[in-house]
Order: sequence, then C-alpha cells, then structure tokens
Amino acid sequence: MKVLVLGSSARAVAESVARAGHEPVAIDSFGDCDLKKIAEWRKRDKARPLGEIVSGLDVDGAVFASGIENRPETILELEENGARVLCSSLESVRRCRDHGELEKFCQKSGLSRPRTRFPSPGEVFSGFSGFSGHFDTLVKRIKSGAGIGVREWVPGSRLRDGEYLQERVGGVPFSIVFLADGKDAVLCGASRQLAGEPALGAGGFAWCGNIMPFERKESERDAIEEELRRAAREIASYFGLRGAAGADFMYDGGRLWLLEINPRISASFELVELLYGVNIFSLHLGAIEGRLPPERRGILNGPFRGKGIIYAPANLTAPDTGAWYNCARRDIPRPGSLLPEGAPICTSLTPPLASDADVMAYLAGEAEKIWKECGL
Repeated sequence: MKVLVLGSSARAVAESVARAGHEPVAIDSFGDCDLKKIAEWRKRDKARPLGEIVSGLDVDGAVFASGIENRPETILELEENGARVLCSSLESVRRCRDHGELEKFCQKSGLSRPRTRFPSPGEVFSGFSGFSGHFDTLVKRIKSGAGIGVREWVPGSRLRDGEYLQERVGGVPFSIVFLADGKDAVLCGASRQLAGEPALGAGGFAWCGNIMPFERKESERDAIEEELRRAAREIASYFGLRGAAGADFMYDGGRLWLLEINPRISASFELVELLYGVNIFSLHLGAIEGRLPPERRGILNGPFRGKGIIYAPANLTAPDTGAWYNCARRDIPRPGSLLPEGAPICTSLTPPLASDADVMAYLAGEAEKIWKECGL
C-alpha cells in the first residue's frame, strides 16, 4: 500500500509505515535526510491547496503525523482526490478541538479542565490568577501545536487573531497514547512532556520531546495507570475515535487536568515502538478496522527511553551528518544547511535507562555534543 504521511514533521510515522511493509510518501516542512531515504517527499506548502500537491501521487491511503486537529477539512480535500483517509471521522476530529465539547466531556468523566476564556473585542480581563492559589493565565492559539505561540498573559494586553486565554495549572505536563475502535480503547503508553527545556536549547513553551514512561512512585503506579486507562476509554467512547490517538494533561499530584486531545498518531508513539517492539502503523490500521491489541499492564514501570528535540541556541550550520543516524539521531539536517537560532536541529533517541533523570541527563549531553559539532 502506498501511504501518504502528512505533518509538520513526517519522519517518525513514515518510518513506521515503511517498517510495516508499505511505501510512504511524505509531505512535511523539513525533508530531512533520513526521511528522504525511505520516502518520496513533497514540501508542505500552506499557500497551495492540498489537492494540488497530492494530485498525481496515486496514494492508497493517508495518515496524519500532526495538524489534522487544526484543519479537519483536510479529510475532505484528500477524499475528493481519491485517498482513503486513515483516521477518525471528520465529525470526531472537529469535536476534539471544540472547547465546549471538551468541557462537557470533563463534566461527564470527572476529569478536571482548566478554565478557558475567549474575551470579546475591547473587553478588559485581568486573568485567572488567584484561583486555588497556584494558577495564572496563558495565551494559546486556537490552531495550536508543539507549544508554538503559547505565552504568559500580560493583563491589559491585546490578543492576536486566533488566540484565547486559559488557566495555567501547576504540575507536571504529560501525555497518553492509545488505540481506539470507536467505542473502546487500549492504553499504549504515558510519557512526561518536555517543554522549554534550556538543556535542549528550547525556549518558552516549545515542545522538545518526551520521556516514557511517566515516572511515578511505585506505590502510586497501579492507581494512576488505571485512571489513565479509564481516561483513554472514555475519550475514545465520547468522541468516537478510531486508530491511534493521544491526549495531553497536567498532573498536580492529585488530579488529572485535560488540556487537549490529538486524534492522530502522536509523536510519543515512537517511544512505544522502541520500548515494546511493536509497529504502531500496523496497530493503527487494525484499530481503525475494529481490532484492538491486548492490554499491556505495568506501562508506568521502567526502563525509560526518551526523544529530545535539540534546538539551535544560536545561528549554526549543519556539519557532515553522515554518521548521525548510527548515533540514534533522527530528523537529520542536510550537511551545510543553515540552522537558525531557535529552530530544531534534530531529534536524539536514548537507549533504555534506569530513570527519568538518567534520560534527561543523556539528552542534555547529546545536546552539548550536537552543538559542538555544529560549531558552537
């Protein structure tokens, strides 16, 4: 099967497609060296209609690595050009980003949800500070992704088009990934989300990787795992999700706060493949067709693995990157290409390690090596 993979970065999903024995065709923003070795590539161009880019590719199916939650109409564009879209229904995808639906779901399921506000033009709003003593306010984009555009709210400042305000919850950011058949779900993994990590060169709230599993005390693991399993099932049932999906949360030590739902193959599924030796694209296809794998217990137990997105702390130039793949580096830039300050350089994958802290130390060491190789 010839499979179109769409997203800001398509490499991880394209690799899974190739390992499953299919032929990937990728449309993304980077066209990294390791992606082009396994897939036919087209540059992501938001100024051109997707149908125009896809026409002539003659693909059998299409799958999303990112973005579908922000442009659900893409499903119709692909279907009109003859591609079978391998994801949840258009209605399910739309409901996942409907803040009213998320609020209703949290009320029904008992999950917590940060307060959200869409101020009207000219409205003076002072923020959510003071609620429960440890909250303040963030500005987020309606069409969000990878923490881009998230910033602290300055009372009295103006929002840009497409922005809204949300309560900032104290705690640890983490995500779950699961497989759904429209009614039920199987939890596949839980990971701590890395955002704005200076050790990886990331600023602000920029997403810069995941560490799996989500580290908890041994005495807490069974109860938290069961709570996450229940959350995955209720999300799948309420929104009618099919295939691979994920959800982002904050954990404040006692409650789960749902931030968003991603009705697609999320980035941390790559760590599920590395930890458990499964093929996510094959499992994704099975779930869409109504076949879920057996439950895996003990997903919060070690060992730990991580993927870290290494950002450029200054304007750099990519060196000879020919040996990077064998160093467990992915999303590899072309030798000699410009790496602007604040842009991602590559992804580093860790071996199995004993703890979250060990993974973070490994990734920080990798960042230092990569920066040095790039001339910093």
